[in-house]
Amino acid sequence: MSKTPIKKKKTDFSAIRKKFSTSDKYKDQKYFDCGEPFHKATGVPGPAMGQVNMFLGHSDTGKTTALIQAAIDAQKKGILPVFIITEQKWSFEHAKLMGLQTEYVEDGDEAYWGGHLLYKLGFDYIEEAFQYVTDVLDAQKKGEIPHDILFLWDSVGTIPCLMSFEGKGGNQHTARAISEKWGMGLAQRITASRKEKSPYTNTMIFVNQPWVEIPDGFGQKPKIQPKGGQSIYLSCALVFLFGNQKSAGVSKLNAGAAGRKVNFAIRTKVGIHKNHMNGLGYADCRLLATTHGFIEDSKESIEKYKTEHKDYWSEVFEKAGSSVDTFNLEEEDVMDAAVDYSDD
Repeated sequence: MSKTPIKKKKTDFSAIRKKFSTSDKYKDQKYFDCGEPFHKATGVPGPAMGQVNMFLGHSDTGKTTALIQAAIDAQKKGILPVFIITEQKWSFEHAKLMGLQTEYVEDGDEAYWGGHLLYKLGFDYIEEAFQYVTDVLDAQKKGEIPHDILFLWDSVGTIPCLMSFEGKGGNQHTARAISEKWGMGLAQRITASRKEKSPYTNTMIFVNQPWVEIPDGFGQKPKIQPKGGQSIYLSCALVFLFGNQKSAGVSKLNAGAAGRKVNFAIRTKVGIHKNHMNGLGYADCRLLATTHGFIEDSKESIEKYKTEHKDYWSEVFEKAGSSVDTFNLEEEDVMDAAVDYSDD
């Protein structure tokens, strides 16, 4: 006895798709420009717009230089840089020297760095900093800040949570506070701005220092871990690694003339540590971080830079007690600052 074949019911798949699939349109993916040397070193121009990004690396490896270059490009594009400063070494004088459009203003009892930028200093604990980001986004939503925004946080791993600030907790509590404040909606407010229906595009760049996880077994390599836990790292579309994983791995170039030496540049390297944009990019390439930004690590680039900034370096040597027109470069041994082997 033959079986009657079961006729499959034709379905309107377009109706199913409309009900169960996302139909949002997204803006074209663009990037901030950290300069041609950075692009050649990493394979991408810089941080991704409308995404969460991280500059990860040990101390003095070029992270802040990259951050300032991104802010400079934001100003050129009409995007508002918003600095969240929790790093005590931050200097607007240095940022201005690199090309950030800002001026120091003294107005009666007030003194501030003006221009097309916002900034906030003096956070005691990390919850305050996250609240500041929330307040700025809320003001943008209300029309009080009618601009695309680039948040620049330097650096997220240097500030405790409220419990730790009050002496009642440790780094594990800071990691939990970051996870709660960042992971419970704030990260999504950044990435959701890439939708076409969003009137603004907002971006976050975190600067962070790592700690080095000691390998469990023989022959295994140390592993770099971001301070403050994994929640921010996991939300990042791009993570750039500066220097080595185990240590900074950078060297200092000094300019020498007339018996005097001054700091000229840091020879560092930068690469893609995580790329959820297109999977491309270079893992390891050297470049020089100068007072005025990145240059390629080549004799030609160094000589071009010396010529372009001849007046600046002449003034530097004059302040050091020497008057010179030319100088030689000397490289010091590899600089390896103290490395944390735990997040405690």
